[in-house]
Amino acid sequence: MSNIVSVFQLGSSTVVTLPKKLGFKPGQKLEVKKSKNGATLKLEKKKTLLEILEETRGAWAGGTDWEDYQKRRKLEIAAAKKMRKAW
Repeated sequence: MSNIVSVFQLGSSTVVTLPKKLGFKPGQKLEVKKSKNGATLKLEKKKTLLEILEETRGAWAGGTDWEDYQKRRKLEIAAAKKMRKAW
């Protein structure tokens, strides 16, 4: 299935309009790959829960020192933000 779409300038961005029937939602992120003959759009790959857990592995392990706690807390917040974006 192929569709003809419109391309226009909006400020300093180039905008591509996609038909609703393709099912893309506003704010949804797409990966764009340019090739010799055009471009390909793919849905952005979301991280799995396992990947997120592996990134934060050991965040709660270790000492009870306040500095260690603050470092772990920053890791947790960063991981939570990534997880929120992935959902």
